[in-house]
Parts: sequence; C-alpha cells; structure tokens
Amino acid sequence: MTTFLQIAGFLAFLLLWSLAWRNKPKLGFGLFVGVGIGWVLVSVISPLGSRPIPPWLPALPFAVVAISLFVFGFLAWFWGREQ
Repeated sequence: MTTFLQIAGFLAFLLLWSLAWRNKPKLGFGLFVGVGIGWVLVSVISPLGSRPIPPWLPALPFAVVAISLFVFGFLAWFWGREQ
C-alpha cells in the first residue's frame, strides 16, 4: 500500500510539474531546481542520524507567527494612540 501511495504521489507531482512547465516555464524550472536541491540535501543530511522530533517543534512556526502578529498588533495599537 505504501509503494502504491508513493507512486501515485510521484505521478501527481509529475503531472502538476508538466502543467507548470507548459504554462509557466520559470515556475517549472524553479520546481525542477528546488526538487533537485531538496534531493541532494536529504541524501546528505539523512545518513547523519535521526533523532526523535520534540513535540513542540512542529508547532513552532505557528507559534512564531502568532506571537509576532500579536506583538505587531500591540505596537500598532500603542503607537496609534498618539494621534
């Protein structure tokens, strides 16, 4: 089942990439280069070992965005009162 999902995902990506290449060649070329760079990075980084992912790490980007929006909102509210 896993192999089937991997093949289906690859074919879906290949279809979307071909549509992007046909309609917007710069986007298709960027996807091609990005996948190549990602493949090289995964092949270099992956053998170094895999440690368990801490539970707070997947939520970190959302927390950073929420906190930064809160800070910017507070600053806009605080600086907006000086009118």
